Amino acid sequence: MSFTQFLIRRLLYVLPTIFLVTVAVFSILQLVPGDPVDALLQEGMQDEEMRAILNKQYGFDKPIYIQYTRWMSRVMRGDLGDSILHGRPVATILKDALPRTVYLAVAAMSLAVTLSFPLGIFAAVKRKTWIDYTAQVTALLGLSVPGFWAALMLMLYFGLMLGWFPVVGYTPPSENFWSFLHHLFLPAFTLGLEMVAVQTRMTRSTMLDELNKDYVQTHQAQGLPERTIIARYTLKNAMIPTLTIVSIRFAALLGGTVVIESVFAWPGIGLTIYDGIMTKDFPVVQGGILVLSFSFIFINLLVDIAYKWLDPRITLE
Repeated sequence: MSFTQFLIRRLLYVLPTIFLVTVAVFSILQLVPGDPVDALLQEGMQDEEMRAILNKQYGFDKPIYIQYTRWMSRVMRGDLGDSILHGRPVATILKDALPRTVYLAVAAMSLAVTLSFPLGIFAAVKRKTWIDYTAQVTALLGLSVPGFWAALMLMLYFGLMLGWFPVVGYTPPSENFWSFLHHLFLPAFTLGLEMVAVQTRMTRSTMLDELNKDYVQTHQAQGLPERTIIARYTLKNAMIPTLTIVSIRFAALLGGTVVIESVFAWPGIGLTIYDGIMTKDFPVVQGGILVLSFSFIFINLLVDIAYKWLDPRITLE
């Protein structure tokens, strides 16, 4: 199968996935207790006539399949509707919030990759030494510590006790890049802790598997230095399964920042969705989840393409 055929077939597989995602996103929110119209009506003003007007205005009086059809037709035109509470286009709200989440996810991923890959590689090469044990303990701690607890401890120690970093807030990089990095460090470090743990263990495991294969022994018998064998052969093969974890975790980071953004008051898309849920602002929640879901699908598509590039033997059955 040629690369072009592989790409076309992979794109065709994406289309039904996107359709099912839109159905799931729209349907699940209909099961959430409460009525978004309640958010518009102040206490003591529960007027049934006003409720009926608002239900008709936002289309909540129609059957769910009609609501979905109308919503999907707007989504296909790039219109995610208007926020019930703020009256602003949801696309505009998400356009402002998404880059902040991307900054946070990219910083967390960069930190995780920078720490985990060397740790995993050295742990495999120096198996059963203090380097290996240190890497494994680090990974175990990263998997054991809850994200919200780590966030609070880091805020307490580095923010309040030492005063090295601000504990809440956000500064746009265009205004003050140093202040932006200063505010970014703690939430990015907290978000990347679990990533470091997962990727360290995965890198160590895949490297050990490659180092025990026959071709490594063959190259060693030919007199190639260990550094050359690792850099030229084992790393590339070991990175294919590791790339899976990295891509999936990065896509998950985009949608999994709700807790971290809430703790650090980082005004990203996760906090926007959380606020939408709390205020029953359904268009914001639907639009936010849809954007994150599409991002997840797109990133996995890119990973499949990268797989094919790294190993042309990979096929799509």
